[in-house]
Amino acid sequence: MTDTALPGRITPDYFHDGHTLGSWLTTTDHKRIALLFAFSITLFFFIGATAIGIVRLELLTPTGDLVSDDTYNKLFRLHGIVMVWFFLVPSIPVTFGNFLLPLMIGAKDLAFPRLNLLSWYLYLGGALFTVITLIAGGVDTGWTFYTPYSTMFSNTSVLTAAAGVVVVGFSSVLTGVNFIATTHMLRAPGMTWIRLPLFV
Repeated sequence: MTDTALPGRITPDYFHDGHTLGSWLTTTDHKRIALLFAFSITLFFFIGATAIGIVRLELLTPTGDLVSDDTYNKLFRLHGIVMVWFFLVPSIPVTFGNFLLPLMIGAKDLAFPRLNLLSWYLYLGGALFTVITLIAGGVDTGWTFYTPYSTMFSNTSVLTAAAGVVVVGFSSVLTGVNFIATTHMLRAPGMTWIRLPLFV
């Protein structure tokens, strides 16, 4: 893309606007944040896939010769928690929403760019905290954290794992608030509610 004001000068796009790790970790560009979410979600997808891969390897033979019964159950729950809370729930709205919503309504960026970056940090911190908790001690509740499994009678790290999931939930709330504010306040002139794309 050539800048018309300064002939010959190339304006960097979102992907090449700074090549350092710091430029990515402090960005407020909605497209870069969408890519950060996409990379993070893909990482957690592979963590969940690895857990269920070990479960499937255990099922190759009738006897429990790869992992213990308790580890088998914890791997199954690790897979469920990671795939539901850290892959399925945020994947479409957060990645595509961050990347496409401002483009679809003619906005330059989201209404609160720093809040958008904070939501990624909350997602990453909460998800890493939960995965470390699950690997260190595991939970015996399944991905739903249903009672009576999640009550005080549980002997696993239910409270810390659930706290990590709640932090990730706040990430989704901040992203949703940002999307709603952007759609209300930053639509292009003439874009009425009826003209909004269905995705928005």
